[in-house]
Amino acid sequence: MSSTNEKFPTNVTPKYIPFDKDHEGILLNGDPKPLDLAKEFKDSTVIVTAIPGSFTKVCSTKHIPAYIEHIKQFKEKGVKNIIVFAVNDPFVQASFGKALGYKDPENFIIFATDPDGKISQELGEDYVLDLSKAGMGLRLERYAAIVVDGYIKYLASEQEGNFTDVSSPENLLKRLPNV
Repeated sequence: MSSTNEKFPTNVTPKYIPFDKDHEGILLNGDPKPLDLAKEFKDSTVIVTAIPGSFTKVCSTKHIPAYIEHIKQFKEKGVKNIIVFAVNDPFVQASFGKALGYKDPENFIIFATDPDGKISQELGEDYVLDLSKAGMGLRLERYAAIVVDGYIKYLASEQEGNFTDVSSPENLLKRLPNV
């Protein structure tokens, strides 16, 4: 189980589809690309947040829209990127970002896969959620992390997919100056 001042797992390569103007429509996507987490974290502050599922109620109406609303504040705090993990495939993740109105070629927010929840499982059992009884299989627990130069400076998960202050952008923004 990972905790503060441990390295964020980088041995699994998630995929993502960067937004570009040629694929602006929700159903239009480019090709999936590997996301090199070690490179992403090097000499940087990166926010990682995870969702139980793209297009699910809380993820679509509260959690990720709140991050989109706070992009400017994250940039002002020196954050390089925000990575949004889900077990969904990269096509679903890319379409999810566009459906939420995030269409920025800068790709400050990266909508990436956590294949089979492998990255989140390395963080510990509190970071995955078994929704098999609801017909959704293994999902990610809603969580958030502040990663500085590859090291976890803040990591906490919600319970049963809830969305509280634990994974809110406001909470992370308050913690950033203290990192």
